[in-house]
Amino acid sequence: MLNVSATAISFFAIPITLRIMGLQHYGSFVFVQAAAAIVFTLVTLQYWQGLLVEFPGKASSAQTLKRHVLRSVSFELVGIVMAFAVILALPLFSLDQVSVFKWTDLLLIILSTLLPTLGSLVAFYRLTDRYRTLMVVGLLCNILRLVFLNIAWHVSPTVSAVVLSYAAPEILRSSYLGCSLFFMKSAGQAVEEGPPLQQSKIYSAGKWSTAQAVADLPVAHVDKILVGLALSPEALGIYNILKRLYSIINMATAPVYMNSIPEFARKVNRDDLTGAYALWRKTILLLMPISACIGIVFFVTRGIWTGFVYHGLASYSGELFVVILTAVIAGSFITSHAFYWALGKKRQTTIITVTSNIIYLGLLLLLSAKFQLIGALVAFLIHVSAVVLVKVVFLLKERGSYV
Repeated sequence: MLNVSATAISFFAIPITLRIMGLQHYGSFVFVQAAAAIVFTLVTLQYWQGLLVEFPGKASSAQTLKRHVLRSVSFELVGIVMAFAVILALPLFSLDQVSVFKWTDLLLIILSTLLPTLGSLVAFYRLTDRYRTLMVVGLLCNILRLVFLNIAWHVSPTVSAVVLSYAAPEILRSSYLGCSLFFMKSAGQAVEEGPPLQQSKIYSAGKWSTAQAVADLPVAHVDKILVGLALSPEALGIYNILKRLYSIINMATAPVYMNSIPEFARKVNRDDLTGAYALWRKTILLLMPISACIGIVFFVTRGIWTGFVYHGLASYSGELFVVILTAVIAGSFITSHAFYWALGKKRQTTIITVTSNIIYLGLLLLLSAKFQLIGALVAFLIHVSAVVLVKVVFLLKERGSYV
């Protein structure tokens, strides 16, 4: 629910941001966000992911967990400092994408980008079963961002006001979670029995998660840097809006994907592969018409909603069609990824991810140079379609080996 609300509210925040900033500044804003996220991901060990894997069912106390969480925070602080250093050095290279911001704006953009991705505090609250606290605080943070943006729009419609509107809610959220952790009265009392914790497994899981995050960088952030450099901040602004739309459309199929993960795992663990393949086929037949209908509605009604998001978006009908088609394909076959993972294909999944992402970046540079923005989006369409096709073929081949 929190991810859904965050995606939806962030999309509704775009029109206000564009009305204040303009498309060029918005594209530059996205560029700095992507650069900060890349630096942070490359240098930060996701130690907290290891905590989520190793702590449940093991002998520990809340005090022990707090000690490990603080260690995880130290890794994240190193990443934030490195992001500060790199981003604040970018103006020295006279990049148009960052020269429009003051150094204080850059600092706040970095904080607004990285604070939501910090997993250490989230891990503590998840491992101590305080999910409601995370959900309420996260939802209030997203709502507060919209409120601050509206205030900025009416009181001080400046770039700095927009940046502060994005950063302030995240600073408040992180401060509240951090202070609540330290002043939690029962933090050192609960003791859980079980096998001893293994430090090596925490680091191993953290390293694996970090490697996965790095492998996902091309689709998550590097493509935005390339679009911003190869085309323009304005093109990057439109590109980011359209990719947000892609996420919005896929929200309709996300619940089916999440619920299918344990179901596929249960059937595979019980050697019920016939049932697993039947479930896979059933979910595809369910999601394909749903995704197609949502895509058709979005495209047919584009004259109504595009003006609300950005008045110039209506002139990008070709680009919009490509993005919606990509979302329909991804949504229709989304459970293929869950099924493939449930079969234990972790190594193959990593190879597919790394290889397809490298090819994607190459296609993006080639097609964007030739066809501008629509070329970049076609590269994304090819990437999503190719990954789906490869996994579907491998799953069908796997079924043949069991017959």
